[in-house]
Amino acid sequence: MPEDVKRKVEVDYTHRGYIPMAASTDVNSDFAKVTKPNQSSSFMMMREDAVASPDIYLSGPNKWPELVGFRETLERYNNEMCVLGARMMRIALRSLGASEATMEMFMPATTWLRLLHYPPAPAQRPDDLYGSAPHTDFGALTFLATDDVGGLRVLAADGSWIDVPPRADAFVVNVGDMLHRMSGGVLRSTPHRVINETGRERYSCPFFFDPHVSACIEPLVGEKTTFPPLNFGTFLRGELEASYEAHKPDTI
Repeated sequence: MPEDVKRKVEVDYTHRGYIPMAASTDVNSDFAKVTKPNQSSSFMMMREDAVASPDIYLSGPNKWPELVGFRETLERYNNEMCVLGARMMRIALRSLGASEATMEMFMPATTWLRLLHYPPAPAQRPDDLYGSAPHTDFGALTFLATDDVGGLRVLAADGSWIDVPPRADAFVVNVGDMLHRMSGGVLRSTPHRVINETGRERYSCPFFFDPHVSACIEPLVGEKTTFPPLNFGTFLRGELEASYEAHKPDTI
């Protein structure tokens, strides 16, 4: 769709809608000094709420472009991924010895379905220009579907970045920061980045399954003093306000 048409549903403080090219900068990255915005554009769908409640951070209805079948396709995919996310989250919690009651912090879950487009990186790419700068994901679990174009790399324990080969028959699954904290560090957040040096357009579709924004996140196992309790919504607000112009306090 033309850029001016896409911008009719541009993302706002509810974090739903079209995110233009170079609209976010991962300034809070622990893995690189990031000063340049991410070279990607995307569409974001979150949990569908009838209205935006001032008491629930990031609540609200989704924004939909006038594109036949688009909303129906995304809603169907999102519903299936919510089922998968809950199932895998229960397995992760069970592996930590947590009770079934722990799943209450995911009721309802904070979910994000993002359709991402990465243009080819310029031939003379600066070292600090990324499709997606090195980072870990905010929440609990990420399920990534991707096309056959590479570019995704994860940080190995020895400090090297290794390629993640695209697979049509599988999701790439990342552990996020909140599950890292909940596990007392047993399950490690997955540092990753995207540099599209293939000369082709790259498309990917991550789905994020996270706790409700009101959830208090603290270790379920191990030494609890390592990770002090934090409110997920407060954490999210700090991350989004630092990275996205649409979340800056003076734009809301």
